[in-house]
Amino acid sequence: MKARVQQQDNLLVLSPEPPARELAQGAEVILVSGYEPPKGAVHVNIDRPGAKVLLVMTSYEQINWRVTASPKTSIVAILVGGYHPSTVSTTLQTQGYMVKLPYAYETENVKFRELLVRLNQLFGIEQLSAFRGSYTLPAVINLAAPDAPRAELTMQGPQPKVSKSKFTFGLLTRDYGRTHWTVSGPLNGGKDTYVSEGKIAVSESGDRAFRLRGDQLESVDIPTGQATSIALPPDFPRFSWAMDLAYDSKRNVVSIVTLGGEGFLYRFDARNREWLDYRSVNNVDIFSLSYDAKADRYVAWTDQGSLLFISGTGDALFAKPVISRLEGFGRVYDRGNGRPPRLQIAATGDDIALVYIVDGGVRNIWHYNLRTDAAALTYSRN
Repeated sequence: MKARVQQQDNLLVLSPEPPARELAQGAEVILVSGYEPPKGAVHVNIDRPGAKVLLVMTSYEQINWRVTASPKTSIVAILVGGYHPSTVSTTLQTQGYMVKLPYAYETENVKFRELLVRLNQLFGIEQLSAFRGSYTLPAVINLAAPDAPRAELTMQGPQPKVSKSKFTFGLLTRDYGRTHWTVSGPLNGGKDTYVSEGKIAVSESGDRAFRLRGDQLESVDIPTGQATSIALPPDFPRFSWAMDLAYDSKRNVVSIVTLGGEGFLYRFDARNREWLDYRSVNNVDIFSLSYDAKADRYVAWTDQGSLLFISGTGDALFAKPVISRLEGFGRVYDRGNGRPPRLQIAATGDDIALVYIVDGGVRNIWHYNLRTDAAALTYSRN
């Protein structure tokens, strides 16, 4: 159903019907999106003489969009989406649609990818011609040329870079096995189901696993599957929000990190079956923990997107903020409205793999080198 311009107040009627798929054929797709308007309306002016333009505008707060275009610029349709219904004022003879679309004021956000996926479903488009986004939108947005092509404007997002690193590591599977990977992908197909939530560690011999069930540590005899609970000493603080554990193959020690209160790191001697100690992590929220046998230290991923390095005896060494170096990482969660998701860490000296696992499958790997302080997206499965 075509929408008409109401000449009395210049409000464009926004149809609730799905827009025709053909609207995007041969058209430049321009997205304007933000959380809120400035004081007053947002004026969007498109200056693309000779071009067909499909204009998409989304926001969280209600916005009165005022749309103009230069002569010979053809606005084939205007799509409006967002949490609170917005209006469009224009004298252009065009079609208008109210479409369920998220707002996304930055490309490094899962909402941006969701928006592109939805546009792909509607029109089959794979990328945007131009994007203008900010938390608070400016009062006037002028667009006279498409953006330079870049991966951020595509549905797939940033693509992996070819890595020359020969760094290999193992990923733990749900049946307590290990599959060997490089930072560029699996060495043997990688079709196993991997542990995505952590909370499992396997001994160096491979015959015993340690796992967290709620706030309880268990020892599992892998050949038989028999599990035994390991109680904390009465003078130790109880586990609260136990997050992950790692096996120190040099000392045969299992280390557990928790979030509750100020957070704690506990160490358990797996050989002698006795608790060694615990210490505060001083309100650093650790999401995942791994042991690096080469450097004899632990490497942890925190809720702030940092790598925290801990000695083999449990003492904090130093931290490295890396989240800003992880290209494409922002597209896996809603930045600004949630904490960074858990990444699994595999480390061998200066080489560190940051692995994002979803529903048992590896989706992304970033390779970080501690010596050069450089990171790159090296594997991606969309």
